[in-house]
Amino acid sequence: MSDELQGLITMAHHDLQILGLRKKLKKIPVKVSEARKQLDAEQIMLDEVQGPWNQFEAEIKEKTATIEIALETITKFEEHMTRVTTQKEYIAAGKQIDEARRLNIRLQDEILEARVKLEEIEPRLKEVRSLYDKVREAFEDVEGGILHDKAALDAEIEQHEKKKSEAAAQVEMRTLNYYKKISGAGMVPALVEVVGGVCSGCNIALPPQVFNQLIASHNRYHVCEHCNRMIYYVPPAAEPKEESAQQAKVS
Repeated sequence: MSDELQGLITMAHHDLQILGLRKKLKKIPVKVSEARKQLDAEQIMLDEVQGPWNQFEAEIKEKTATIEIALETITKFEEHMTRVTTQKEYIAAGKQIDEARRLNIRLQDEILEARVKLEEIEPRLKEVRSLYDKVREAFEDVEGGILHDKAALDAEIEQHEKKKSEAAAQVEMRTLNYYKKISGAGMVPALVEVVGGVCSGCNIALPPQVFNQLIASHNRYHVCEHCNRMIYYVPPAAEPKEESAQQAKVS
């Protein structure tokens, strides 16, 4: 077997390995997507409970701030009442104080109702949040493992590419260009063995004359007339002579 043919065989081997590894790489986004689906489902459930919780908390905060303003209003007008000089001013200040107090009472009742709602939601929120945290941790573990696998696949592909390049140095440029053309057309590996007179790339039998020519010049590649792949033939190992076989039995 010539050095060039050996180089082509080595290249084809690494191309086949690279193809398998790249198929695995294509599955990685699908695996991540599948793992994320459950996390997204838990996120939706968490949002459904967290939304009302946030709303009640915002209402309490807003109404508490309004109460503080109302208390400042009461203090302001109480101080004003000590300085008024007419009955009309006194009555007007009293009305402002009464309105502020009524507002406070109403807001305090609404805050109490909101706190009751929070107490009702809290157990469910804790449950959903705990489940979400567990699913998120599981997703992060899965994602980390997948990314680790991707890095390993990338490194393995890089090694095969390196060895393929080293083998390509044994191949003439014209042959190498044809090999790349076939590979680029999606026929990987571009070089295949002929077994039993059949091209192992397209699984079609070679014409007897072509097969005989291939046997006669098995130290170089030929081209399959059906699929245009580069083909080669490896002669079977020579059978031991009968005498040698007999000697082996005796010994």
